[in-house]
Amino acid sequence: MRKCNAILTAAILLLFLLHAILGSFQLAGLGGTAAKPVAWAAAVLILVHTGIGVKFTADTLRVWKKTGVSYFRENRLFWARRISGFAVMALLLFHFTAFGDSGGAAYRLKYFGRGRLAAQLLLVAAIALHVLTNVKPMLISFGVRSLKPRAGDILFVLSVLLLFFTAAFVVYYLRWNQI
Repeated sequence: MRKCNAILTAAILLLFLLHAILGSFQLAGLGGTAAKPVAWAAAVLILVHTGIGVKFTADTLRVWKKTGVSYFRENRLFWARRISGFAVMALLLFHFTAFGDSGGAAYRLKYFGRGRLAAQLLLVAAIALHVLTNVKPMLISFGVRSLKPRAGDILFVLSVLLLFFTAAFVVYYLRWNQI
């Protein structure tokens, strides 16, 4: 089940990046489409991933209870991974309400104020935290022994992409409120 979840995670990451890149171009007014079918496919995979994560968390808590392991003191990284995942899920609801209304064939724009901008920036931050805390276990499940040869490259590319996504939300906000 862990290998299946790792494959699922890799697929989610690829779909997320595709959706975010295309959506960022659209938000910045540079054309393109947000690839709505890609977004919905990612949403379905995220729900399955969340279900698997909840099952793994429940299993881990049962083992900890039997063995007397402290839930919080020695397991901060475990909880950072879980809490960031739940934060992503909660913030995705705000993302869906900000951009998810098509009302048929025509896309309906909604006012994009400070609250929506804040929710989208928090989503980017939660995704960054969730991905960065979980990349090592995912790569281990694929058999990658050492992350060091490519860690700097991976972090640089992810950082540039996350900055691009953040900038696109800010540009969209400015287009709604300043222009």
